[in-house]
Amino acid sequence: MLKSFQARLIMFVLVLLALVQLGTALAVLSSLKEDNYRQGVHSIDVSRNVFDLFLEARAEQLTKGVEILTSDFGFKQAVATRETGTIRSVLQNHGARINADISLLVSPQGELITATQELNINNTIAELVFAARRSGGSSISTMIAFDNRAYQLVLVPIKAPNVVAWVGMAFLLDQALAEQIKNVTGLDISFVYEVDNEHSLSGGSTLPLEEKDALLKDIGNVESILKSPVFSNDEKYLSLGVDLGMPNQWGIIHLPYGPWLQSYNNTRNQLVLIFTGALALALLFGIALARNMTQPISRLVDYAKQIGQGGNKEKISAPSMVGEFGVLSHTMKTMQDSIINREEELTYRASHDQLTGLFNQSAVEQYLSDTLPKEQGGLVLVNIRHFKDINNMLGFDVGNALLSKVAERLQTWGHDANMLARLSGDKFLLIFGRPITEQDCSDLKCLFSEEFEVEKGSGIRLDISIAILPFEHATASVNSAMRRLDIVADEARESSELCVFYEVGQDENHRRQLTIIRDLPSALKSNQLFVVYQPKVGLADNDCNEAEALIRWIHPELGFLPPDEFISLLEHAGSIQQLTKWVLNTVLSQLSKWWAEGLEIRVAVNLSAHDLLDEQLPFIVSEALLANRLPTRALALEVTESAVMKDRAKVINVLKALQEMGVHLAIDDFGTGQSSLAYLRELPVNEVKIDRAFIQFIDSNKGDEFITKATIELSHSLGFQVTAEGAENAEGTALLRQYHCDKIQGYFFSKPLVAEEFFKWREAFHKR
Repeated sequence: MLKSFQARLIMFVLVLLALVQLGTALAVLSSLKEDNYRQGVHSIDVSRNVFDLFLEARAEQLTKGVEILTSDFGFKQAVATRETGTIRSVLQNHGARINADISLLVSPQGELITATQELNINNTIAELVFAARRSGGSSISTMIAFDNRAYQLVLVPIKAPNVVAWVGMAFLLDQALAEQIKNVTGLDISFVYEVDNEHSLSGGSTLPLEEKDALLKDIGNVESILKSPVFSNDEKYLSLGVDLGMPNQWGIIHLPYGPWLQSYNNTRNQLVLIFTGALALALLFGIALARNMTQPISRLVDYAKQIGQGGNKEKISAPSMVGEFGVLSHTMKTMQDSIINREEELTYRASHDQLTGLFNQSAVEQYLSDTLPKEQGGLVLVNIRHFKDINNMLGFDVGNALLSKVAERLQTWGHDANMLARLSGDKFLLIFGRPITEQDCSDLKCLFSEEFEVEKGSGIRLDISIAILPFEHATASVNSAMRRLDIVADEARESSELCVFYEVGQDENHRRQLTIIRDLPSALKSNQLFVVYQPKVGLADNDCNEAEALIRWIHPELGFLPPDEFISLLEHAGSIQQLTKWVLNTVLSQLSKWWAEGLEIRVAVNLSAHDLLDEQLPFIVSEALLANRLPTRALALEVTESAVMKDRAKVINVLKALQEMGVHLAIDDFGTGQSSLAYLRELPVNEVKIDRAFIQFIDSNKGDEFITKATIELSHSLGFQVTAEGAENAEGTALLRQYHCDKIQGYFFSKPLVAEEFFKWREAFHKR
């Protein structure tokens, strides 16, 4: 509800006004309450003064009434003669005339002579008399308590001419007196005393009986209200205590607070009505104000929503406004123009190559998604060979200029193509709706036979490979179609043919390759791969103390996989090192068993180019030997010359580190590399293995015989041992003995064998 600006504006106005009204009401009510309290305190202070004056006036009146009795001659004579009966009668009669509750006669020494009631106040009267004598013998007016009741006592001396006695009249502070004071002050009066020191009050009061008991119970300890008045629990009375000068005897003045409280409540109710009315008016005002203020904002919001939806390519008219909203409307219009331009630019960039202006791969995939499946036409992928070398030699600026010119030339040639796109740095794709022929490939080759002038007076002739996927072989899936095109492109890059068309079955072969790469980790764990050992026979002693470890893989779906197939795939996929580590650990584990039995056999493990580029290889080999408790002479490593040529400096450093460890190193397939004789003397190896291509037909091919003889002599002159691979008959073996070849490896002696069979074959061979 409060998410809209209009609702929040209305709420803001209401809250603001409510806070102002509430603050005003609290201030007024607080001030009114304090003022009422001050007036009540003032009224009760006035009443207290009246209370004190009333008691003083009453004391004077009572004193004059007693003085009339003391001036009577007959009373004086009765006192002088101590006629107790006469004195008591006079005291009763005169006390009745002035409404005295107790009349008494006291000797000059303060002893009680007679009284109209039996009293036990001798000590108190004596103290009063002594105090009067010290003050000059004048009359005394004071308060006195008798039987938990307060009295106003007047003592007047009887002189004849000296003081012969004191006449006292005591007047009870009762409800009648309280009524008299109430008639003067207008306030309720209570005369109370404590019962058993438990702050439980009792006494006379002008209060209604039901209110008197509750109020006196609320007050409890009167001493707490002697200085300042306090409210009762229901705030009906404001009470102030009056000290009567006697222990446990007090007067209390009660101010009925009802009128003040009613005035306060009336004012509060009026403020509530005013507050409610003001909020209602504020709500109406806020709604009107919010609508007036938010109407232009709502128009701008609608305008922004239409811009934000972005579905309509046409420009939306901005609302016409003035002032700040006009500035905002104009700014949003400018923003809309910028968004449209930006969308057009992003749409173009999303479907076009920024360098050449051709369509990109995203546009191609969208086109194929809308077109496939289709029977007529096809895809033509043009790949520039060795374009990376051109970039490296001439720089990226020249490379970019060259790509732009290639795009221009392809646009001229493929003017009837449905689409021309650049897929990546050196790949261009043409999509035709007509059949693609060999003549098209020939014309395209001729197009690139002309040099491209990238700088004035400087031209470059490009070599291209052409891959063609007819639509009839493209599936309905864009990914499958592009994958098949990539398969043909890979074959075209390696082919010397004019162009390569997709043939049925190539996709299955590609899937086979992906399956081999994918299944290697699980094959290693499930023992699908195993190692066989091909014996190496030493011709000097006609013994066998060495073997070459070869890998075999029987796939559960694909069956037997030739090592040449899966090893080359794993090298391209970057997984060959995983396989090498597995072979190394498997071979060393088998060697540890043979060496533990006293059979010091050395086994050679083949390394790939990727293994030799790993500078951690010496450390890995050392750790593996240590883990299997084998000396370094138990292991031999074979590397191909082509692997050495990948990065000659780094590979030689790795081989030197292995040779320094004591590992026997051999060059495998010697004679098939590019520059074997030139680099042979630089290689830190111990052995040269002549490739089977020169050994297999050595007995019938004089050229192979001559090459083999020369290689053996050259290797011996450089201090290398020589092993011949592929010896398959006795005649060839005899020639190798004649030319002093060190070791022979081939089917003439044995095919590769599993570990148990190799062990049996070796025992049988040594017994011959």
